[in-house]
Amino acid sequence: MNFDSLNQTVASIRILQKFYSIIRIWDANHKQILYQCDDNADPVETSVSIADFRDAALSINENENTLEISIPVNIDGQSCSLELIQHSEKNGSTSSLRHMQKLIITDSLTNLYNRRYIDEQLPVNLEKAFHNSEPVSFIYADIDLFKKINDQYGHIAGDYVLNEIADIFQRHIRRKSGWVARYGGDEFLTCLPEINTNTAIKIANRIRRAVEDKSFYINDHFLKITCSFGVQTVYNSSGVHTVNQVVGLLDKKLYLAKKKGRNKVVA
Repeated sequence: MNFDSLNQTVASIRILQKFYSIIRIWDANHKQILYQCDDNADPVETSVSIADFRDAALSINENENTLEISIPVNIDGQSCSLELIQHSEKNGSTSSLRHMQKLIITDSLTNLYNRRYIDEQLPVNLEKAFHNSEPVSFIYADIDLFKKINDQYGHIAGDYVLNEIADIFQRHIRRKSGWVARYGGDEFLTCLPEINTNTAIKIANRIRRAVEDKSFYINDHFLKITCSFGVQTVYNSSGVHTVNQVVGLLDKKLYLAKKKGRNKVVA
C-alpha cells in the first residue's frame, strides 16, 4: 500500500485501534519505530477499514492469545512495515481476533479460503503427512469456458457462477482436516490429507457431476456449466514440498482434462 506521508499513513490506519492492541510503523530495516499506538490511545474514526489491507502481502504469526501481522507499506517512496498486534484479552473477548483471522484468510467473493491460506496451510499439511508417512491428495479445478460466460452474460453473472460452484465444493468437502480454497479467478484448490488417489478421484467426480447436473439461472436463461479437474496425490517420496510444486503437477493434469474434451477428471 502506498501513502504520500507518515501523517497520511497514521490518519488512515488509526481506525485499526478498534481491533488491535498495538500498532507500529517501522522503517525499512525494522530498526526504528516511526509511529506507535497502543491501548492507551483514543481511537480516531476514518473511512479506512481492515478490509482495505486484505490483498496486501501479509506476514502472520499467531499463538493461543496473540495475533501479529506485518504489512509492507510504501511511505513517501520509502519501504516501511506496518505491524499490527492483537491480544485476545483486549476488551475481555476473543471475537475481534477471530474476526481478523477469518478476514485475512477468506476470499471475499466465495467465502472459501483464499490464496494466502493456501500459501500458509498447504506446506503444513505436507509436513504433517510426510511426518506420519501418510498421503495427501489435491484436487485442482476450473470452470470450463468461464471467460465466455463473463463475455456473454457479464461479470455479475460470472460472480454468481463462482459462488454457486464454490457452494458445491463446500458441500462435498466435509472432512475436518480437509479444505477448499479459491486459488484465483475461476480456479479452486482442494486439499485432502490422509486421502489416497482412488478416493480423491471419487470425490472429484462427485463434485464434477454435481456441477454438471446443476442448472444456473442467468439472465432469464437456464445455463449448463461444467468443470475440469486434475488430481494429484503426494507422498514423502514424491519430492514435493512447496505450493508451486503441487500446483505445477496439478496444472498438467488439468491441462490434460481440458485436452480430453473438458468435464473430465484426470489423475
